[in-house]
Amino acid sequence: MRLIQRSVISLLLAFTASTALAQYYSGDHTYDGEHQNEASVSLITGKNIITGPCIGNNWHYKHYFNDHWSIDVGANTQYTKKLYGFKAKGEYHFIIQAFHLFASGEYMFNHYHRFNTNENVGNLSIRFERGYWDLALGASMIGYNLMGDHYTEPVTLTFGAHATLRPRTNNWNVGLLFRNYDDFYYENWNINWGMDFYYRFNPQWKMFGEFNIRPSGSMSQLASKYETTGKVGLIYRWK
Repeated sequence: MRLIQRSVISLLLAFTASTALAQYYSGDHTYDGEHQNEASVSLITGKNIITGPCIGNNWHYKHYFNDHWSIDVGANTQYTKKLYGFKAKGEYHFIIQAFHLFASGEYMFNHYHRFNTNENVGNLSIRFERGYWDLALGASMIGYNLMGDHYTEPVTLTFGAHATLRPRTNNWNVGLLFRNYDDFYYENWNINWGMDFYYRFNPQWKMFGEFNIRPSGSMSQLASKYETTGKVGLIYRWK
């Protein structure tokens, strides 16, 4: 009998904590009311069967106009692959009950210099975010210019899921993810599996990192076997 009582009390406490978190959680990628600008830089390392070891950098700048609207621009360089990329994204944030939703439109351009190939990508997505997890759904249009020929793939489904060990309000966290996209690529059905972490020093500084494994067939790796990549970087917010 005592075991049943303790179980019921534990469930009630868990429900209460979850409800409180839903009320006070303010979104992982939202305007905090103070810092309108956000910049990040990260170092990328990896290896695949075609180009061997590779190294590169990502740069991002994000501006929050208010609690709803933001714009994000980024650049990517992977030196061994001779891959250069640029992207721009606009995002609208709104709340439905306890869910934070982010509707976004994005344009991405990648130039594979070694293979004389250009890639143009347009994406529309919506992301559902809670304190311990987030889900993304959308659609991508991917076009290639290869040696004078142009090819456009059919509309591709964008999907992703991410879950964290601790609530996002915590100063540190570890998570697991699977998705068919990353900072500078969108795939068909090739899923990117990985884990990530962050450590928030204060409201302005945050360190983050990821470790990913991708299967064969990825245009962005141009390989016939899996690729492993690691990423570590810093985010800085200011007024």
